[in-house]
Amino acid sequence: MTDMTVQKRSLAWLADKLRESDTKTDFQRSIRDICRAIGAKHGSFLMRHVPGVVGDDPFVADTYGETWTQHAAEHKYECVDPTRSLSEISIQPVDWADLPKGRTRLRKFFRDFTDFQLGRQAMTASFRGPAGDRSLLTLTSDATDKRWMTTKNDLLMAISILHPAIHRAVLKTRFNFENVIAIRLTPREKECLVWAAHGHTSKQIGENLGLTPATVNFFIDAAVAKLSASNRAHASAKAVALGMIAPPR
Repeated sequence: MTDMTVQKRSLAWLADKLRESDTKTDFQRSIRDICRAIGAKHGSFLMRHVPGVVGDDPFVADTYGETWTQHAAEHKYECVDPTRSLSEISIQPVDWADLPKGRTRLRKFFRDFTDFQLGRQAMTASFRGPAGDRSLLTLTSDATDKRWMTTKNDLLMAISILHPAIHRAVLKTRFNFENVIAIRLTPREKECLVWAAHGHTSKQIGENLGLTPATVNFFIDAAVAKLSASNRAHASAKAVALGMIAPPR
């Protein structure tokens, strides 16, 4: 059994454990457990635009601590915090190192974030549900620039498995909200998405299911359209979040 297989099984177990979370403290503890399991320094989950909830940012759970929370509030960093605007401009995970830091307040935010020892590097991913619900998952690291690429790949794998699970758990337990749009995938569409979620190509999926690559693409494209996703990875993540397919193991 490879190290990657062991890590995926560990992440899948953590995803299942999220179903037991109920309170904000539970989710903060879960995020702390996730960080410990994957070697991240800190983590933050932000839920936005939940249907039926008035106001922005109705739910936040992180491991940053009260000192940073108070400092950020005093300096009104919610106005410049890059994670607050990422959900509006990108559905792909964003490396904080790639963000423009031209504005003075934004440079101060990054400087303070580092000074508070919350992490030298960070990655934020956005997840959008079918009813307009949105969430952001940020994981930080103290990896050096030289080791960051390897560490980033590990964080990306964790995000792909855990972010949909956290999103779904928060919607269900904190807001008593299930998917309000009836989305039905055919058995073949689900099968193809399951294999796609494990990183298999259309050719590999076809060989496993006895289909041509073109037929696999047809089923995956149909699922992408039904889920209002941008690509197969996004569709797989949504299908996991909605409980249509099991998370990768």
